[in-house]
Amino acid sequence: MFYGGGQERNFRPGTENTGMIAGLGKAAELVVKNIDKYEKNMREVRDYLEDRLTKEFEDRVHFNGRFENSQRIPNTCNVSIRGEGLQGNKILKCTKHIQASVGAACHSDVHSRPSHILLAIGIPYNVASNALRLSVGRHTTKEDIDVVVEDIKQAVEHLQLS
Repeated sequence: MFYGGGQERNFRPGTENTGMIAGLGKAAELVVKNIDKYEKNMREVRDYLEDRLTKEFEDRVHFNGRFENSQRIPNTCNVSIRGEGLQGNKILKCTKHIQASVGAACHSDVHSRPSHILLAIGIPYNVASNALRLSVGRHTTKEDIDVVVEDIKQAVEHLQLS
């Protein structure tokens, strides 16, 4: 028994979108074919982001979940800028060029407290509260990263003056 929409005068619940299915198959094929190149580029750009953040914020920057000998996904940087009033959601509200989050997707509706995952891996509450989850993609450039770091810098400066 099939349930769903009323296509074909209620004879069947829906029509498969064959074009989209074929497109998804082709996209998956291209990713598999280029995965090593994509991973290398994203890792290089993410590492450049982390280097720039370190140069800009020095000892105030804390990379959450970046442990010695840990394997990390190549496209994500979870970072906190230490300081009073620098909660991740406040920083993002002051930025002009960034679309990011303050936690995992399953945590996106809770802005008043830090990620329980960050707390569980030993990140102090006040540091976890300042977390920003930044992601890069296969088309992200070092120039894009320079814009992001400058945007975060200006947001932090603005919040510290408030």
